[in-house]
Amino acid sequence: MIVVSNLFSKTFNALKGHWFQAICVFFVFNLMIGVVQAIPGIGGFLSLIISGPLTVGICVYSLNIIRDNFPKAEDLIFGFKFNLGNGILAYFILIPIILVSGFVLMILFLAINFSIYLLILSVYYSQSYEAFTLSMDWEALLSPFRLFFDLGILNSILMVLFLVISFCFSLILPWIIVSIPFAMTFYIMAEDTSTDAWDAIQQSWKMMKGFKRSYLWLNVILLLMMIPISIFTLFIGLLWFIPFSFVITAIFYEEIKSQSQG
Repeated sequence: MIVVSNLFSKTFNALKGHWFQAICVFFVFNLMIGVVQAIPGIGGFLSLIISGPLTVGICVYSLNIIRDNFPKAEDLIFGFKFNLGNGILAYFILIPIILVSGFVLMILFLAINFSIYLLILSVYYSQSYEAFTLSMDWEALLSPFRLFFDLGILNSILMVLFLVISFCFSLILPWIIVSIPFAMTFYIMAEDTSTDAWDAIQQSWKMMKGFKRSYLWLNVILLLMMIPISIFTLFIGLLWFIPFSFVITAIFYEEIKSQSQG
């Protein structure tokens, strides 16, 4: 059984004495991807090439942090030195799977949210609901927003909050959900350089059996943390949050690996 609170305490303990280095390494990690993506014409394709090996490297670094195994900046290029082809291949296999599955699930989530919105509209804004259903007046759907800005009444405030939160989750959660079975792929490749791409994906799928709900819950908590951290620190807090999120995932990997072996 995975206890999320224990993961958090273990992550803070693991990062003690490593915060400055971790912030620098993860900043370089994201900077390298961003600079490559910005290259005109070929940036998108080149980022796909380097993202797999870089992810392997950052997983090596994260594992070295939690094992107190002398984490160093050079860990970032580990994936380019060992098993480079499979690091690239794993990314190319996973991207289309996650993109297609995530898009389908996102459409489903948005459809469910829209149905719930119409149900609430029919209860609290019946005239707007009738205008939409009878004449397909799409502007009628904006009634809660108009009242929110014009009058600020409680129902409108709650409605707008529901829309913002639920639709944000509908746009983000599907991608988390579809990626869950494959989340340990690069940690597996980081730990065993002889593992090929497809074997690592299959091992991740098997390893995550029985732990998908825990990993989803962990990511929902991290998402709920990331939003206020980004807003209230003008994104500066992400310098701490990004290393924390990778290291806590590395600890999750260690936990489920030991439980699977036990």
